[in-house]
Amino acid sequence: MPRWADEEALVDAYPGPRPLAGSITIEQEGLDRRVLCLRGDVDTAVATHFTSAHGRGRVAVDAIDAGTVTFICSSGLALLLTCAEASFAAGRHPMLRTASRQVDRALRMAGIDSVFPRPEPPGPAERAESADDHPGGRGAW
Repeated sequence: MPRWADEEALVDAYPGPRPLAGSITIEQEGLDRRVLCLRGDVDTAVATHFTSAHGRGRVAVDAIDAGTVTFICSSGLALLLTCAEASFAAGRHPMLRTASRQVDRALRMAGIDSVFPRPEPPGPAERAESADDHPGGRGAW
């Protein structure tokens, strides 16, 4: 904090642009499936970077993976909604495959959790099969 009128306060000691705290990418699965992947802190800078990289074109996806998001701001939620709208308009039905607690909470608080369908949880038989498929067998997880 400056003490005199001619002193300057050091506001940001970080030299150069700061690295982004999170990321948003589009990943291809197979020939025609596109997945919107969100990771880390999805703040305004991250959402703006993604939007700038993709121009004004709206991005249609088949799935959303937000399981490793540690923070999401309103800009990140707006981006999710924009992608969902573009997907529905393109005849796709984006599925929210994974969501961290932070994403779940933000969607509920914004009242938009119903916009993002989720996969059905596996039944008891399917869970048993997946445990058998693990190299260590049951209980190896």
